[in-house]
Amino acid sequence: MNTGNQSRSVVELSVLVADRLGLDVHERRQVKLAALFRDIGNIAIPDGIISKPESLTDEEWTVIQTHTIRGQELLDKAGGVSSEAGQIVRASHERWDGLGYPDGLSGPSIPLAARIVSCCDALSAMMAERPYRLPMPQEVALRELVDNAGTQFDPHVVKTLIAVVRRSIITLLPELVRNSEQPVASAR
Repeated sequence: MNTGNQSRSVVELSVLVADRLGLDVHERRQVKLAALFRDIGNIAIPDGIISKPESLTDEEWTVIQTHTIRGQELLDKAGGVSSEAGQIVRASHERWDGLGYPDGLSGPSIPLAARIVSCCDALSAMMAERPYRLPMPQEVALRELVDNAGTQFDPHVVKTLIAVVRRSIITLLPELVRNSEQPVASAR
């Protein structure tokens, strides 16, 4: 999956989860903007670190962890609704157990929008090909979310995301079956 497709996937999943959680129009817009701009701070990170195919050093990892702060700073400069989205971007790598970054927020002190974006971004990232690994099958990625619910991820957001993914599969199933029943043209 290329970066553009992954970004679209994160935005779409995040909005669907926000809808299913009953967020109001303003909150859904914030989720959408934060999902779209979640990695904007990466433009301040050296390319050699961003695209490094092997494990990062401790120093490089420290630099990577600044991307949420840089993202907030960029969105704050834009002002308006972008500033609100910047707060969510900043918190999008916090963890339910408080071991995330940059502020060590935990549980419900992490904005719900950031918890949604984090979970959807993780699912999309796991299912994307990386220079250092093949994409995970969807079921393996979903199991990883479940295994990390309550530590890395908000358990309720994980449950909601899985319901959204399952609903999407069920919605697409009739079309997939219809397409599979159509005769394949001969190669002659």
